[in-house]
Amino acid sequence: MTSEAMVNRIKENLQLKTEDHDLQIVDTVMLICDYCNIDPACIPDILEPIIRRKIKGILDYEAANGTGYQPEIASIKEGDGTITWAQTEGNTKATIYGLSDSDKAALRRHRRLRGYV
Repeated sequence: MTSEAMVNRIKENLQLKTEDHDLQIVDTVMLICDYCNIDPACIPDILEPIIRRKIKGILDYEAANGTGYQPEIASIKEGDGTITWAQTEGNTKATIYGLSDSDKAALRRHRRLRGYV
């Protein structure tokens, strides 16, 4: 399946009627193709659920917190103005918009060596 077909299938499965999220979907598809060393013109169908869940997680995060990245606050100390951010595996910018360790574990079996088809 081509990357365009994958984008269309993900939009259809997530019931996205507008083109508002196309760029995010394309970026995620390309990120996964790059991680797996897969040609964007030939993406296996089995990757669709992984990509769809990743896009759904991004859309849910942006619906709850707005677009962009807003870290959670662990504590605020008013005396000297100290703010401590709660950085866990699930709420960092790298894991929300990029590939988390669990995403990489799911994609690991689909990785190809560079130079091999």
